[in-house]
Amino acid sequence: MDPEIIIRSQDLQYTLVMRPDLKQGEIRRMFELMEANYDKVNYDMFHKDLLKKDSVGVIKDDQGTIQGFTTYVINPDNCGTDDYSIIFSGDTIIHPQYWGTQVLMKGWCYTVGYFASTNKEVQWYWYLLSKGHRTYMYLPLFFSNFYPTPKEDSTPNLAVIADAVSQTLFAAYWQKSQGIIAFDKSLGELKPALAEGTRQRSKNKFVEYFLQRNPDFDKGHEMVCIAPLKSDNLRRTAKTYFDYGYNRVQL
Repeated sequence: MDPEIIIRSQDLQYTLVMRPDLKQGEIRRMFELMEANYDKVNYDMFHKDLLKKDSVGVIKDDQGTIQGFTTYVINPDNCGTDDYSIIFSGDTIIHPQYWGTQVLMKGWCYTVGYFASTNKEVQWYWYLLSKGHRTYMYLPLFFSNFYPTPKEDSTPNLAVIADAVSQTLFAAYWQKSQGIIAFDKSLGELKPALAEGTRQRSKNKFVEYFLQRNPDFDKGHEMVCIAPLKSDNLRRTAKTYFDYGYNRVQL
């Protein structure tokens, strides 16, 4: 991998690892983090989904223990076109002890910037499924244009792409009118205490919007989101690290 992607922040380190290079113990630890925060998950299901991913951003503390991760796959099921490519973020989590740290955001932004630099002839989009408000909140915090937003009429092209990708990946479960993937059997849902934490933040207009669109998030329903991955659509530190990755700056 060129360059080697390592981002350090405080006592945490983010490293991009090719999925086949993960050790069994690392995969088990990743599942432990999921199991600690989500109900109705099991190892076989988690591992089967992991095998569909290309790479993993692994976050370790200074003792070498995994404290978070996010997974990536580019154009799953050939959902890209001649005009655009999709980066699909799968399971993403960081230990609650490290909520508020920026290492995941910095590592993720560098990584997707690097991915986008591999084909500069197409537009790149981030496609993600949001089980709770924390992931969704990355969008208004760091992006100017994204879908869905409280002003949906400003993003019609993103809605079209979100629909096309969702039809490709989740046709049987895609509820276009609500913008939700509703599996017939929960593939993981926030533990009650964490779900309640989302409801307690409902006075925030974006959290309120998330709850309006995905009222059954606590049953494992996932809200489809998408955002253009380009420098002028990113803000603040996210833009800086995207540009580092896009220009392959070795940090």
